[in-house]
Amino acid sequence: MHITVYKTDQSGLRLQRIIQEPMRYQNTDVIHGVDHSHDVESSLINLHPDVEYQRFGGMGGAINDTTATNWVQMPKELQEQFVQAYFDPKKGIGYHLTRVCIGSCDFSAADYTYTEDGDVTLDTFSLAHDEQAVFPLIRAANQYTALKVLASPWSPPAYMKTNNSRIGGKLKSECYELWAKYFMKYIDVCREHGISIWGVTIQNEPRHHQLWESCLYTPDEEAEFLGVLGKELEGAGVKILCYDHCRERVYERAKQIFAHENGKYCDGIANHWYSGDHFGELRAFYHKFPDKISYADEGCCAIVGVGIREDVELPHAERYAHDIMGAFRNGLTHYCDWSMLLNDENGPYHNREGRGCNADAAVFYDRNSGRLVFRLAYYYIGHISKFVRPGARVIACSSYAPQVECVAFKNPDNTVVAVLLNRTDKSERAVLRLDNHIKELELTAHSIVTAVIG
Repeated sequence: MHITVYKTDQSGLRLQRIIQEPMRYQNTDVIHGVDHSHDVESSLINLHPDVEYQRFGGMGGAINDTTATNWVQMPKELQEQFVQAYFDPKKGIGYHLTRVCIGSCDFSAADYTYTEDGDVTLDTFSLAHDEQAVFPLIRAANQYTALKVLASPWSPPAYMKTNNSRIGGKLKSECYELWAKYFMKYIDVCREHGISIWGVTIQNEPRHHQLWESCLYTPDEEAEFLGVLGKELEGAGVKILCYDHCRERVYERAKQIFAHENGKYCDGIANHWYSGDHFGELRAFYHKFPDKISYADEGCCAIVGVGIREDVELPHAERYAHDIMGAFRNGLTHYCDWSMLLNDENGPYHNREGRGCNADAAVFYDRNSGRLVFRLAYYYIGHISKFVRPGARVIACSSYAPQVECVAFKNPDNTVVAVLLNRTDKSERAVLRLDNHIKELELTAHSIVTAVIG
């Protein structure tokens, strides 16, 4: 049994392989002596590959209009560097999911829809806007992997809304069928452009009237529209995810959706991290609906002001790792970061001006220096996405102390992947144990380690 260990830490290591050797066999059933302070028992991370939980569906990041616009404006060599860094499983971190927007969102250069105002026939429907940057980036990524594309709307066109605006308001009840046909049109025209849509969410953040594109749905309204959309997409082979909002109400919303007669059309629940961990909500959802998809499709860290802030790199990277690990440990199946690429002014975006709060990202395009800036978060996320393959299973693991966070997976080839995170200011000792094979590791202060065992 061999182990290969990769590490990122404060000394400058970035997904660096530090160990590649056999694990030591040690039967620890019997311990001799009185002083156990140096026994392996005191620092064990137990791995149990025979105890399997949910299937791992993949990891990725959003190719929203902001990401695609920045990418298409870069020189060709930077474009290729970016795509390879994210999607190449060998030279990059192996993303194989993405989320795109049906129409514009706040992280778009401007507001746009795909039909002319008042079009109730959808005869003017066109994806010419997405063909400028979003689709070319997806095609470039598909050279390395077959992307599973999740599509989400921030708002229907204004003429379908109760307030005749893309900001706030609700979908008119008389436009339910038209909006469902808009979804189907989007899926069909994407296919004509060579883009396959794996799934859709009904509405991004249906509980918030935002300062940008948004649309409100009560649970009953979402369930009602789910029935209309489900019938429209029947036979299209596209999954439908509901809720698509913060985790603190995942289980509550899921119960409401699946108790409704239209719940049969729902394949799972999408969720965001902005209200805190709430891993218990994910655990409750998995316990009650173990065969449904649990998809974290958005999460980003906020900064005050504008620019590439070095002072927030470590806490933001650790937040990503803590969230991803905790979510998968509690039933999550898919994880997708928000904007994959921002420029040096944290954009482009619209309807966010003057808020004083901008978004951080794993990668920036610094237009002044003409280079890509890879943030610490990129490597922390990569400690999971690079080594865990689609079809893997989350497996049981246990840690001797809360300061050493862990999550473990069993890949389709039966290799075991264990990810360990130390967010404290001091080094921690950890002894990985699998079938009485052990390996002692030093988790230096503020470091993350991935061990691949097979």
